[in-house]
Amino acid sequence: MPPVRAIRGFLLFAFCLLLAAAPSRAQLPSTNPADNAEAASMMQQARDYEASGDTGRAIGIYRAVVKRYAVSPSAPAAQFRLAELIEQSGNRSRAFDAYKSLVENYPQSREFDRAVAAQLAIADDFMQRRRYERAEEMYRSILASAPYAKFAPAAQFKLGQSLENRSEYDKAVAAYQVIIDRYGASDYADDALYQIGYVQLTEAMSRSKDLSAAIDAKHTFEEFLMEYPNSEKAAQARDNLARMSGREAVDLLSIAKFYDRNTNYRAAVIYYSDLVRRQPGSEDAKFANERIEEIRNTVGDDELRAS
Repeated sequence: MPPVRAIRGFLLFAFCLLLAAAPSRAQLPSTNPADNAEAASMMQQARDYEASGDTGRAIGIYRAVVKRYAVSPSAPAAQFRLAELIEQSGNRSRAFDAYKSLVENYPQSREFDRAVAAQLAIADDFMQRRRYERAEEMYRSILASAPYAKFAPAAQFKLGQSLENRSEYDKAVAAYQVIIDRYGASDYADDALYQIGYVQLTEAMSRSKDLSAAIDAKHTFEEFLMEYPNSEKAAQARDNLARMSGREAVDLLSIAKFYDRNTNYRAAVIYYSDLVRRQPGSEDAKFANERIEEIRNTVGDDELRAS
């Protein structure tokens, strides 16, 4: 059997070969002084046309710089200014695509962060105008092109919002979960966890799914309060739990029976006991006490203790 170090060395060598062979859309800087000088001259012409109010010609020249001298130092600035002028013309969808070209082709340029920020602002505008499907497409595009840009957590969170606004609840929860898993150190992590609970609560209140949505919401809000007790949303999370504790929101007996039917007896006893505590002397509490005793006699106390 070959040594582990040798295997690792071979794998590293193979990985480097793959990287070298893989196509890349990012442009490498030009080393041709004549091309760079011509591109810089064209950039000045475009600025002069802008100053004279001839935006159309300026756009044409910026396009020409990117097309003819794509690897010149002037190309990223030309692409960015092209996108800005298209946005100023009112065609924000085309402008988004123009910024996307910069993000994908010039990820090392100084215009990169500004281009991503502009994309995010355009997507937000579509969201505000309730064009949720197009906004979703834009947020996904940003995340595909710049998954670790400084604006990525914001894009991921707003992707969740766009899905939530379209009642795509399962997809929204998955989108918010990505923030916790991938961007857990960002300022959006606590908001994402809260929003997961809120989506689950919305499902529970709509009664569009079985009781599992209510159970998930309760657990998520409890987790949120444990992890972020000082969050500005902590009070709202407590209010949501209080709403769920009433029979009008979540029927504790139904939750207990749900676990009971699925042979999760420890959870069933927890909810039966909670019902007894909240509604002492009621018929439901009497039934819950009787069922708790039956479960204990069937599975034993050891099975009901926390592992």
